[in-house]
Amino acid sequence: MIRKRIMKPVLVVTLVAFLFTFTTASFAQERKHDLSFQYGFISIDQFTDIIEDIVLVVITLGNYYKEDMKFTGVPFLTYHYSANDRFGFGGAIGYYASSGNLVQEGGDVVVGVFRERNYIVAAELDYHWIMRPGLQLYSGAGLGLRVRRGTYADEAETDTMTKVLPTFHLNALGVRVGGKVGFFAELGVGYKGLLAAGINAQF
Repeated sequence: MIRKRIMKPVLVVTLVAFLFTFTTASFAQERKHDLSFQYGFISIDQFTDIIEDIVLVVITLGNYYKEDMKFTGVPFLTYHYSANDRFGFGGAIGYYASSGNLVQEGGDVVVGVFRERNYIVAAELDYHWIMRPGLQLYSGAGLGLRVRRGTYADEAETDTMTKVLPTFHLNALGVRVGGKVGFFAELGVGYKGLLAAGINAQF
């Protein structure tokens, strides 16, 4: 009698564990290719640009301060390949623009305008903590380069300047819901933004 009472919950737990493992593994086999488009806000690169606002922009036209800076959002296209149900590796490309006014050193009058375009290319990896049908939780990291091409104009001339800068991203937590095509949101710090959301396909 006692033996039957012990064996019953053991069998139930074993069966549940087996079904969970089988379901997770069978679903994970579908995640070989991971393609996503997302839109982020408040990236570390934009924050760096704001900090640089208090630093002189030295160009052939002279020395200027940036003022009244405006930023676009940060769209990204990402592809990861997964050889198993947990790890993924791939790359991402993204873009954002900024614009504003130029104030010449030693003065407080706007004498020109600027526009900067930023192109980001990065290598990334991810790790899925939970991989279930309809729900995934994951984290990740990336390291790459940002190419910033700026156009600076005063009343008389226009100058352009290009810089190549290092950049990074740490995705603290991502949540994905859906099947082969799903929606996701991420919280992190880096080139993709503090907050980001988008659509993802896994096949």
